[in-house]
Amino acid sequence: MNYLEKAKKLYGGKKILILGLGLNQGGVGAAKFFASAGSQVKITDLKNTQLLQNSLDELQEFRNITYTLGEHKKEDIDWAEIIFRNPAIKPNNIFLKYALEKGKTVLMDLHIFFEFISPKQLIAVTGTKGKSTTASLIYEVLKDNLDVVLAGNIGKSMLSLLPSIDSKTLIILELSSFQLQALDDLKISPHISVLTNIFPDHLNYHSSMEEYAKTKKLVSQFQTSDDYTIINKDSSILNLSEFQKDLLGKILYFSSSDLPDNFHPQLPGDHNKENFAAALTVARIFNISTTDALNSMEKFTGVDFRLQLITVIGDNKIKIYNDSAATTPQATIAALKALPNSILIAGGMNKDLSYLEMAETIDGYAKRVYFLEGDATEELKLRMHETDKIMGTYNDLEELLADILEEAEKEETILFSPGATSFNLFQNEFDRGKKFNQALNKVTND
Repeated sequence: MNYLEKAKKLYGGKKILILGLGLNQGGVGAAKFFASAGSQVKITDLKNTQLLQNSLDELQEFRNITYTLGEHKKEDIDWAEIIFRNPAIKPNNIFLKYALEKGKTVLMDLHIFFEFISPKQLIAVTGTKGKSTTASLIYEVLKDNLDVVLAGNIGKSMLSLLPSIDSKTLIILELSSFQLQALDDLKISPHISVLTNIFPDHLNYHSSMEEYAKTKKLVSQFQTSDDYTIINKDSSILNLSEFQKDLLGKILYFSSSDLPDNFHPQLPGDHNKENFAAALTVARIFNISTTDALNSMEKFTGVDFRLQLITVIGDNKIKIYNDSAATTPQATIAALKALPNSILIAGGMNKDLSYLEMAETIDGYAKRVYFLEGDATEELKLRMHETDKIMGTYNDLEELLADILEEAEKEETILFSPGATSFNLFQNEFDRGKKFNQALNKVTND
């Protein structure tokens, strides 16, 4: 039975409500999957048509999809047999609670994915920082020798892979803590799990740091002795005996010190050395030589919006980096230490995180700082001592960039690394990264 036949058998004719279409392909991938399987699909999202237009455009060919946009309705939940939940919807969401009270089946992408693939095919990467880069590096070192694909929380829906993979395909998934919760329902963990690090994050979603770490542990919790857990040797939380307690997979450790002195990657920063070391550890499981793996990684230029060199402007050779995916203080701290003495663009909205260390790092490492509006920005300004470095607070990227470029001097570096969320001004960090590039293009070409 091929993929589509199985999908039709499982979901054909079923009434499916997609709770949260979103903007980062997950909801779109699910909608395409269910619509192609012959389901009756309804999509509901609090965002309106204008905000969701890019996602809606991708679904216009399907006639078996209807929409409720700008709101959620309980009658849509009453109508549905299955609720497909966008992972970013919080567990205490009143509509999700209502669905569970009504006895509805609630699924996420991983629930469906495991209907079609075996855990033995999976290499999963999770952590607070470095997930996307590490997953992409693993793909780079394996792709020349193995049948391998890359997806997950990286701008490509895992469900979109199903038509093109078979039982021999290795699948690299970058997984967020939101997505990992499905593993607890299934009591399944991937064959190879990579944990990059754990820092405070998403504490507006998870009830505590302990609960956040416990969710990350799900990536390895249900492994057997035939499986592998790859852990950052330098992460204090990952190396706690309480965290590793009851893990049955073979535990392998990686550290930036694993890399040889003659390794010269294009990605800057000590934090990226950890990502390279994690990918190298995976390569060794598959008997790929260290030399070949390092050669592949030296060619790697990075993932969109993750400390990505966008351009070098004119004769003054002003470098501009887009690190919009930095949504936590720790991510921006790492970026500043990788590119010290940069002109920093930072700030936005807080997700219940502390900004003391980031403020201290801006004091010590940034040349100047321009802020985007938000409560995280206000906290940073209060906690900074070197207030003469603060050049202003903006809600318009074009105006901000125009002011920076007017002041920037020869061979300076401009680093866009917010260290916060973006929902007051942008749809998400990816929208923020795209809008930054668009604004930069307009300012430099006017």
